Amino acid sequence: MMFTMLLLISGCAANNDESMSNSLDFYEQTHNYHKMIDLYKAELKKSDSTSIRTKLANTYLLIDDYESSLFTLVPLLEKNDVSSEILSIKAKALYKINDFYNAQLTCETILANESINAEIENMMGLIHAENNRYEESRLYFNRARTHFHDDTIIQNNLAVLDLFERKPQAAISRLTPLYRQDKNDIKIKSNLLIAFAQIDDVSAVRSILMSQYSQSEIDGIIAELLELKL
Repeated sequence: MMFTMLLLISGCAANNDESMSNSLDFYEQTHNYHKMIDLYKAELKKSDSTSIRTKLANTYLLIDDYESSLFTLVPLLEKNDVSSEILSIKAKALYKINDFYNAQLTCETILANESINAEIENMMGLIHAENNRYEESRLYFNRARTHFHDDTIIQNNLAVLDLFERKPQAAISRLTPLYRQDKNDIKIKSNLLIAFAQIDDVSAVRSILMSQYSQSEIDGIIAELLELKL
Protein backbone atom coordinates (compact mmCIF):
# COMPACT_ATOMS: atom_id res chain seq x y z
CA MET A 1 0.00 0.00 0.00
CA MET A 2 2.79 2.42 0.93
CA PHE A 3 4.66 1.56 -2.29
CA THR A 4 1.55 2.28 -4.36
CA MET A 5 1.07 5.59 -2.53
CA LEU A 6 4.68 6.58 -3.21
CA LEU A 7 4.26 5.79 -6.89
CA LEU A 8 1.13 7.90 -7.05
CA ILE A 9 2.78 10.80 -5.26
CA SER A 10 5.89 10.76 -7.45
CA GLY A 11 3.70 10.39 -10.52
CA CYS A 12 1.71 13.43 -9.48
CA ALA A 13 4.92 15.42 -9.01
CA ALA A 14 6.12 14.36 -12.43
CA ASN A 15 2.82 15.43 -13.97
CA ASN A 16 3.07 18.80 -12.24
CA ASP A 17 6.61 19.27 -13.52
CA GLU A 18 5.51 18.34 -17.02
CA SER A 19 2.54 20.72 -16.81
CA MET A 20 4.79 23.58 -15.71
CA SER A 21 7.28 22.81 -18.47
CA ASN A 22 4.51 22.80 -21.08
CA SER A 23 3.13 26.08 -19.76
CA LEU A 24 6.57 27.70 -19.82
CA ASP A 25 7.15 26.50 -23.39
CA PHE A 26 3.82 27.97 -24.46
CA TYR A 27 4.38 31.30 -22.71
CA GLU A 28 7.89 31.55 -24.14
CA GLN A 29 6.66 30.88 -27.67
CA THR A 30 3.94 33.53 -27.27
CA HIS A 31 6.32 35.95 -25.51
CA ASN A 32 4.07 36.05 -22.46
CA TYR A 33 6.96 36.79 -20.11
CA HIS A 34 4.77 38.08 -17.30
CA LYS A 35 3.09 34.66 -17.05
CA MET A 36 6.51 33.01 -17.04
CA ILE A 37 7.53 35.27 -14.17
CA ASP A 38 4.40 34.31 -12.24
CA LEU A 39 5.19 30.61 -12.68
CA TYR A 40 8.82 30.99 -11.63
CA LYS A 41 7.85 32.99 -8.54
CA ALA A 42 5.25 30.39 -7.58
CA GLU A 43 7.91 27.68 -7.77
CA LEU A 44 10.36 29.72 -5.69
CA LYS A 45 7.71 30.20 -3.00
CA LYS A 46 7.59 26.41 -2.65
CA SER A 47 11.35 25.92 -2.68
CA ASP A 48 14.26 28.17 -3.58
CA SER A 49 16.23 26.91 -6.55
CA THR A 50 19.32 28.32 -8.24
CA SER A 51 18.04 27.18 -11.63
CA ILE A 52 14.57 28.73 -11.25
CA ARG A 53 15.94 31.92 -9.70
CA THR A 54 18.37 32.28 -12.61
CA LYS A 55 15.57 31.79 -15.13
CA LEU A 56 13.44 34.36 -13.29
CA ALA A 57 16.25 36.93 -13.36
CA ASN A 58 16.76 36.32 -17.07
CA THR A 59 13.04 36.69 -17.78
CA TYR A 60 13.00 40.04 -15.99
CA LEU A 61 15.62 41.12 -18.54
CA LEU A 62 13.18 40.26 -21.32
CA ILE A 63 10.61 42.75 -19.98
CA ASP A 64 13.28 45.42 -19.36
CA ASP A 65 12.88 45.19 -15.57
CA TYR A 66 16.58 45.38 -14.82
CA GLU A 67 16.24 46.31 -11.14
CA SER A 68 14.13 43.21 -10.46
CA SER A 69 16.61 41.09 -12.37
CA LEU A 70 19.49 42.31 -10.22
CA PHE A 71 17.43 41.96 -7.03
CA THR A 72 16.56 38.36 -7.91
CA LEU A 73 20.24 37.54 -8.38
CA VAL A 74 21.37 38.86 -4.97
CA PRO A 75 21.26 35.51 -3.07
CA LEU A 76 23.06 33.77 -5.94
CA LEU A 77 25.78 36.41 -6.15
CA GLU A 78 26.50 35.99 -2.42
CA LYS A 79 27.56 32.37 -2.94
CA ASN A 80 31.20 31.38 -3.29
CA ASP A 81 30.89 29.82 -6.72
CA VAL A 82 28.89 32.01 -9.13
CA SER A 83 28.33 30.65 -12.63
CA SER A 84 29.09 32.58 -15.79
CA GLU A 85 25.40 32.39 -16.70
CA ILE A 86 24.46 34.29 -13.53
CA LEU A 87 27.25 36.83 -14.01
CA SER A 88 26.19 37.31 -17.62
CA ILE A 89 22.65 38.22 -16.55
CA LYS A 90 24.11 40.64 -14.01
CA ALA A 91 26.35 42.25 -16.64
CA LYS A 92 23.44 42.71 -19.06
CA ALA A 93 21.26 44.31 -16.40
CA LEU A 94 24.06 46.65 -15.28
CA TYR A 95 24.75 47.65 -18.88
CA LYS A 96 21.08 48.41 -19.48
CA ILE A 97 20.92 50.75 -16.47
CA ASN A 98 24.08 52.50 -17.73
CA ASP A 99 26.27 51.24 -14.89
CA PHE A 100 29.10 50.64 -17.35
CA TYR A 101 31.81 50.52 -14.70
CA ASN A 102 30.32 47.57 -12.82
CA ALA A 103 29.14 45.94 -16.04
CA GLN A 104 32.74 45.96 -17.24
CA LEU A 105 34.03 44.52 -13.96
CA THR A 106 31.48 41.72 -14.22
CA CYS A 107 32.42 40.98 -17.83
CA GLU A 108 36.10 40.92 -16.90
CA THR A 109 35.33 38.39 -14.15
CA ILE A 110 33.62 36.15 -16.69
CA LEU A 111 36.45 36.44 -19.21
CA ALA A 112 39.02 35.70 -16.50
CA ASN A 113 37.33 32.31 -16.06
CA GLU A 114 36.47 31.70 -19.72
CA SER A 115 38.99 32.47 -22.43
CA ILE A 116 36.21 32.44 -25.04
CA ASN A 117 32.77 33.98 -24.54
CA ALA A 118 31.62 35.76 -27.69
CA GLU A 119 28.52 37.30 -26.12
CA ILE A 120 30.52 38.87 -23.29
CA GLU A 121 33.25 39.99 -25.69
CA ASN A 122 30.57 41.79 -27.69
CA MET A 123 29.28 43.42 -24.51
CA MET A 124 32.80 44.57 -23.65
CA GLY A 125 32.87 46.19 -27.08
CA LEU A 126 29.62 47.99 -26.30
CA ILE A 127 30.89 49.16 -22.91
CA HIS A 128 34.12 50.53 -24.38
CA ALA A 129 32.12 52.30 -27.11
CA GLU A 130 29.89 53.94 -24.49
CA ASN A 131 33.06 55.26 -22.85
CA ASN A 132 34.45 56.56 -26.18
CA ARG A 133 37.24 53.98 -26.20
CA TYR A 134 36.75 53.07 -29.83
CA GLU A 135 40.01 51.22 -30.43
CA GLU A 136 39.36 48.86 -27.50
CA SER A 137 35.75 48.53 -28.59
CA ARG A 138 36.73 47.47 -32.10
CA LEU A 139 39.19 44.92 -30.71
CA TYR A 140 36.47 43.27 -28.61
CA PHE A 141 33.92 43.29 -31.45
CA ASN A 142 36.43 41.58 -33.72
CA ARG A 143 37.31 39.15 -30.95
CA ALA A 144 33.62 38.26 -30.62
CA ARG A 145 33.44 37.89 -34.39
CA THR A 146 36.44 35.54 -34.34
CA HIS A 147 34.52 33.45 -31.82
CA PHE A 148 31.48 33.31 -34.12
CA HIS A 149 29.10 35.78 -32.49
CA ASP A 150 26.16 36.76 -34.71
CA ASP A 151 27.57 38.42 -37.85
CA THR A 152 24.70 40.89 -38.20
CA ILE A 153 25.13 42.13 -34.63
CA ILE A 154 28.90 42.48 -34.95
CA GLN A 155 28.83 44.17 -38.36
CA ASN A 156 26.20 46.63 -37.15
CA ASN A 157 28.25 47.40 -34.04
CA LEU A 158 31.39 47.92 -36.11
CA ALA A 159 29.41 50.19 -38.44
CA VAL A 160 28.32 52.30 -35.47
CA LEU A 161 31.99 52.68 -34.54
CA ASP A 162 32.68 53.76 -38.12
CA LEU A 163 30.00 56.44 -37.75
CA PHE A 164 31.41 57.62 -34.42
CA GLU A 165 34.82 57.89 -36.05
CA ARG A 166 33.41 59.79 -39.04
CA LYS A 167 34.00 56.96 -41.50
CA PRO A 168 30.56 56.84 -43.15
CA GLN A 169 31.74 55.09 -46.32
CA ALA A 170 33.11 52.20 -44.23
CA ALA A 171 29.77 51.99 -42.42
CA ILE A 172 27.89 51.94 -45.74
CA SER A 173 30.09 49.09 -47.00
CA ARG A 174 29.30 47.06 -43.87
CA LEU A 175 25.59 47.84 -43.70
CA THR A 176 24.50 47.64 -47.34
CA PRO A 177 24.75 43.81 -47.60
CA LEU A 178 22.90 43.46 -44.29
CA TYR A 179 20.17 45.84 -45.45
CA ARG A 180 19.70 43.85 -48.67
CA GLN A 181 19.26 40.69 -46.62
CA ASP A 182 16.66 42.22 -44.28
CA LYS A 183 15.17 45.60 -45.16
CA ASN A 184 12.95 45.50 -42.07
CA ASP A 185 15.82 45.56 -39.56
CA ILE A 186 15.30 48.94 -37.89
CA LYS A 187 18.83 49.25 -36.49
CA ILE A 188 20.49 48.44 -39.81
CA LYS A 189 18.22 50.80 -41.72
CA SER A 190 18.64 53.67 -39.24
CA ASN A 191 22.42 53.43 -39.20
CA LEU A 192 22.54 53.20 -43.00
CA LEU A 193 20.41 56.35 -43.27
CA ILE A 194 22.76 58.18 -40.89
CA ALA A 195 25.77 57.04 -42.93
CA PHE A 196 24.27 58.27 -46.22
CA ALA A 197 23.35 61.57 -44.56
CA GLN A 198 26.95 61.99 -43.40
CA ILE A 199 28.12 61.95 -47.03
CA ASP A 200 25.15 64.11 -48.16
CA ASP A 201 23.74 61.32 -50.33
CA VAL A 202 20.15 62.52 -50.09
CA SER A 203 19.03 60.44 -53.07
CA ALA A 204 20.09 57.23 -51.29
CA VAL A 205 18.16 58.30 -48.19
CA ARG A 206 15.06 58.96 -50.31
CA SER A 207 15.43 55.59 -52.04
CA ILE A 208 15.38 53.76 -48.70
CA LEU A 209 12.43 55.73 -47.30
CA MET A 210 10.18 56.13 -50.35
CA SER A 211 8.29 52.85 -49.89
CA GLN A 212 7.15 53.77 -46.38
CA TYR A 213 6.84 57.55 -46.17
CA SER A 214 5.32 60.45 -48.08
CA GLN A 215 7.57 63.05 -49.72
CA SER A 216 6.85 65.58 -46.97
CA GLU A 217 7.68 63.01 -44.29
CA ILE A 218 10.90 62.10 -46.10
CA ASP A 219 11.87 65.78 -46.29
CA GLY A 220 11.41 66.03 -42.52
CA ILE A 221 13.49 62.93 -41.85
CA ILE A 222 16.27 64.17 -44.15
CA ALA A 223 16.34 67.50 -42.32
CA GLU A 224 16.70 65.68 -38.98
CA LEU A 225 19.45 63.42 -40.33
CA LEU A 226 21.42 66.35 -41.68
CA GLU A 227 21.17 68.05 -38.29
CA LEU A 228 22.98 65.06 -36.77
CA LYS A 229 26.06 66.11 -38.72
CA LEU A 230 26.30 69.41 -36.85
